[in-house]
Amino acid sequence: MAIPFVIPSRTFKSRTAAKNFVRDEILHSYPLREKIPAGTHEQILREILELHSEADEKIGEGVDYFYIQETWRLPGKETVGRKQRAIIAVRADGSERDWSYHHVIDSPTEAANVKSALAFAIDDARVRRRDADFASGNDAVYCAISGELIEQKHQADTRHLSPTWSELTEGFAAAHGGWGAISTHSGNGYVFVGRDVEDEGLRNAWLAYYEQCANPVYVKNEQPTRV
Repeated sequence: MAIPFVIPSRTFKSRTAAKNFVRDEILHSYPLREKIPAGTHEQILREILELHSEADEKIGEGVDYFYIQETWRLPGKETVGRKQRAIIAVRADGSERDWSYHHVIDSPTEAANVKSALAFAIDDARVRRRDADFASGNDAVYCAISGELIEQKHQADTRHLSPTWSELTEGFAAAHGGWGAISTHSGNGYVFVGRDVEDEGLRNAWLAYYEQCANPVYVKNEQPTRV
């Protein structure tokens, strides 16, 4: 059975599907050495990087932006194939770190599995909130970063800026015994797309915590307006 890969803004039906998306839609779609603009792809990279086993070191005080570089140009990797590419995170202090999305997706840490389960638990509510905000017609929806009008709901990605997704999940985990105290499952033998919190009481506690502490906003993605 395929093992899903879940991040706050998207559920991929399998790890392979997640890796293929990053490879085809990001790694080999953006020009070399150019900043990846704010939007869906940048958000996905941020959410995947947060699950890295060395996320604290890779992210530092925060990631400013990402860009694509030829792998052979990186220190110590001069002998790799000339067609290979790497994703570079430029940190707030201007320093750079390369990182592997394969590492994150194929070898999830305990914390990564819990974060995926917490993201899955709020997914239905996230979609309902977005649909309701665009169906009401009472207020226009604007991008929290650019200030642009978001015309249609499929152009709106949910993001957590203050508090961040890491702050939310780490705060909840710390209050409930740490990452190791939150058991998760991916179907328990049944066909299931997602990773969820095992204990129903703990799952409900997370939903209540999220409702109280989260401040989700919308960021406009790259998808075109539909006629």
